[in-house]
Amino acid sequence: MSQATVSLVMAGKWRGRVSATMAKKVLDAAVDMGYRLNLSARSLRLGRTGTVMLVVPSLTNPHFADVHSGAARAGAERGIGVIVYPLNGEDGKGPFPFPRQAIDGVLACAVSADSIDRLRDGVAMVALDSDPDAGVCSVTMEVAAGMRSAVDHLVRLGHRHLLHVRAQRDAWTFTQRTAAFDGRIAAHPRVRGRSLAVPFDGARTRELILARLRDDTSVTGIICDDDNLAACAYSAAHGLGLSIPGDLSVIGFDDLPLASLLVPALTTVRLPSQELGRLGMERFLRHDTATARTVLPIEFVERASVGPPGR
Repeated sequence: MSQATVSLVMAGKWRGRVSATMAKKVLDAAVDMGYRLNLSARSLRLGRTGTVMLVVPSLTNPHFADVHSGAARAGAERGIGVIVYPLNGEDGKGPFPFPRQAIDGVLACAVSADSIDRLRDGVAMVALDSDPDAGVCSVTMEVAAGMRSAVDHLVRLGHRHLLHVRAQRDAWTFTQRTAAFDGRIAAHPRVRGRSLAVPFDGARTRELILARLRDDTSVTGIICDDDNLAACAYSAAHGLGLSIPGDLSVIGFDDLPLASLLVPALTTVRLPSQELGRLGMERFLRHDTATARTVLPIEFVERASVGPPGR
């Protein structure tokens, strides 16, 4: 074997340049000669590291904690550990400096198409709640159906002026909700729909919703992209002296623990967060192809935050 081959293998850069058989011979020879192999080299001998990285927009949303829980349980059954990497940036993007050889693959949850392109370079991936046309195996949820259910529910109750409080992120999961909202509004000619883009910043979002409700008193129903945003809508309504659901009906998304603790309890779209993580890990371990797609159903949960229009 050549010096170049040995260098590539010991540096962990052999994939695509040296066969797996040759790489194993190099590592076995290193052991026989008394070299102390680091973890990366040991992983090369095994062909895996036993670690999968779950990439999420942030660590502050309990939804992503549930996704991690589902993935971790499925991984533990096969001896695979899951570490979490938050992109953090308000746009759900951010730097992604990690050594590809340190992980077996990535589960990318609710990230933008650009982020998927950056993350997939040289690493196996399953996209969760992200664009199923991104060229990787995907597990998504019927978020568009959830939004349609929310709009139709308010319309059936007599609401004609709706506000969509949408997340200020370009991730597929949120663009799907926006498209579904717009589509259902278009299907109801007598209903007027408006949109308000907000950040995942509680104080700022509250002020934006409060200003919109103060300027547009015709709004009787609000649908939020997230239960945390719905909580901001509650606060804004209370700040204006509006009752829920007497003056204003509010619907959220996710069914976080917060939803049932709000007063009144929040009507919301329940997302199967743990199942999303579990199936994502199973698809990864099964080495499903880039064309494999799984779509999970959602559930519309009626509670006490919605009623007929009252103003």
